Amino acid sequence: MRRISCLSLAILAALSTTAIANSTEQESASEQAVERILVQGDFRKLELQKLPGSILVLSQQDISRQNAQHLEDLLQQAANVNFSAGASRGRFLQIRGIGERSEFVDSINPSVGVLIDGIDYSALGVSSLADVQQVEIFRGPEATRFGANAMAGMLNLTSNDPSFAGEGQLAATLANYDSYQLSGAYSNAINQQWAYRLAADHQSSDGFIENSFLKRDDTNHIDETTARAALRYLATADLTLDFIGHYRDIHNGYDAFSLDRNRTTLSDNPGQDEQQSRALALKADYQGLSWANLYTQLSGLTADTDYGFDEDWSYEGIHPDGYATTDRYLRARDQWSLEQRFLGKAQADWVAGWYASGQQTELERQFWNWDLWQAAQFFSDFKRQNLALFGEWTSDLGDGWSLTSGARAERYEDKYSDSNGITQHNNELMWGGKLSLSLAVTDSASLYLLGSRGYKAGGVNGEALGKAQGSGSEDLADYLNSKANFSPETLWNAEFGVKASSADQRIVSRVALFAMWRDEMQVNSWVTRDQSFVGFIDNAASGRNQGVELESRLQLMDSWTLFANAAWLDSEIRGFVTEEGVDKTGRDQAHAPNYQYSVSSEWLLTSNLSFNLGLQSKAAFYYSDSHDARSEQMHLVNLRLQYQWDELQLALWSRNALDQDYGVRGFYFGNDPRDGYEPHTYEQLGEPRRIGVSAVYQF
Repeated sequence: MRRISCLSLAILAALSTTAIANSTEQESASEQAVERILVQGDFRKLELQKLPGSILVLSQQDISRQNAQHLEDLLQQAANVNFSAGASRGRFLQIRGIGERSEFVDSINPSVGVLIDGIDYSALGVSSLADVQQVEIFRGPEATRFGANAMAGMLNLTSNDPSFAGEGQLAATLANYDSYQLSGAYSNAINQQWAYRLAADHQSSDGFIENSFLKRDDTNHIDETTARAALRYLATADLTLDFIGHYRDIHNGYDAFSLDRNRTTLSDNPGQDEQQSRALALKADYQGLSWANLYTQLSGLTADTDYGFDEDWSYEGIHPDGYATTDRYLRARDQWSLEQRFLGKAQADWVAGWYASGQQTELERQFWNWDLWQAAQFFSDFKRQNLALFGEWTSDLGDGWSLTSGARAERYEDKYSDSNGITQHNNELMWGGKLSLSLAVTDSASLYLLGSRGYKAGGVNGEALGKAQGSGSEDLADYLNSKANFSPETLWNAEFGVKASSADQRIVSRVALFAMWRDEMQVNSWVTRDQSFVGFIDNAASGRNQGVELESRLQLMDSWTLFANAAWLDSEIRGFVTEEGVDKTGRDQAHAPNYQYSVSSEWLLTSNLSFNLGLQSKAAFYYSDSHDARSEQMHLVNLRLQYQWDELQLALWSRNALDQDYGVRGFYFGNDPRDGYEPHTYEQLGEPRRIGVSAVYQF
């Protein structure tokens, strides 16, 4: 009954919105312009309301309304989007219950990718929102457009472009926990052909942890600097070139897990979560061909990361049976990509192109080897090359009907080697695509049916193979050797959606109903022996995810607007048995809450003063596919009082105003010698009550 009720309500809301859009369009003699939000990540930058698929677009106003400083602050308001931390920030993303939750020894294949200005930042988990123009969240398989990193979806962030008129912005924020943020941006023309934009941002905070052993309150601190430079060159009337550079310097602490399961830690060697990355991109937009426009992007990125933690979460001498070790992962990542696509002109609504990329990740792990009972190092080298061909065609069937078909064929090749003498070479040909049928009911209302297929690569479990060599246990070695490789995963998606708005734009609504089937579902699994554990990726037989997503904006009065995003999700694991012989078939997938919603109300109290009240809620969810530890339900209240005086904006705000504890990463095992290593659910908690004041000056 519950499933039927949720589906019925969603369908009713969708059809009601369409009816309202139809009637108001007939009634309004002086229509306002229909809302035109362009999806920058789409091949042709189509309007959001006309693009088949479930896509959430968040503007600079949405970012301000949420008081968001970092990407993880913004994701709480997105329906069917979740994240996990296990680091100083939320790093790993899940859409519709699908996505990775950690990365230790073996390199992961993201189910949800992240692009910033077209540069691939997947699994790096970084993004200040300073000078970001738009955040787009594609939900569901997007293989035709983005390939293997978008099996479950994609986050696409677009920064502000250079302008040929002088403009700038300065911003400052002060908040509790000794937090501050300073940012600025400026853009102007050099001459009639050249324009530039410079932006920089720095964030600092002591973090939300008290380390009682070290008597410090900054062991989980934030220290992040980001900068961006962009040049636009109008080379000819038909050719525009964009040069983009990114720089990120992150020196965060990592001391988040407590043996007492609160915000007070006992670590004597707090960890770190550091990153220095540099990226360059060249974009070329050529419109001089008679039959097509040609778009090209060449990108390169190098990132050095240093991630480590105190394994025992305590200090030497806490208990006679205690231990004291650390674990550290130093990664050097180099990557490049080249994409070129042709977009048909005139009546030919088609796209065709190719994509190539290469990535190398070198790992140095410094850890305690429990088999040899000594400090040890581990080195690995992982290389991957991808080559893809893609195309998309839209046919006008008449009477408002259109049919879009797209496909992508992608070949990848992996080479893996490590200091244990293990070498692996894998290659695979994968394919994905989509077929959608759309009906434009009116200029401001449309329906669509969508079928799509996504994929992501398989790989090697290097840590498991290394552990098998030195385990000293024949049974364990045999088990780990059987997990040497994992297969590619595919995802099938069927979706029905409605997008509508009233003619006066007082009502805007989007509803999507979906059902997805996962084949060779990749799941994280663990083998625990004493204080050490081995992680690897396994394949379950299949998985199923189905649900509803709703986004709406309702302007009740000129001075009062309601915003609502909501989702219902039902997920299931099928055919997965843990090492202990526990069959997880029928259980919810990890980090897949059954419901989420974000509701906010904005009042314009005077012409200069506004107030926003928001509520965000998320159901409890499992932290892992291999154990049954769960989070608690989350209910957050956010407040913002804003005053606008000409070009100066002042705001007093609070996130999580009621100070609720909620988990963003969880494990289940024994790590406390004081209770004989009894297993517990250990959680990393999200941010507590934040109170701050912000000022923005635009010129």
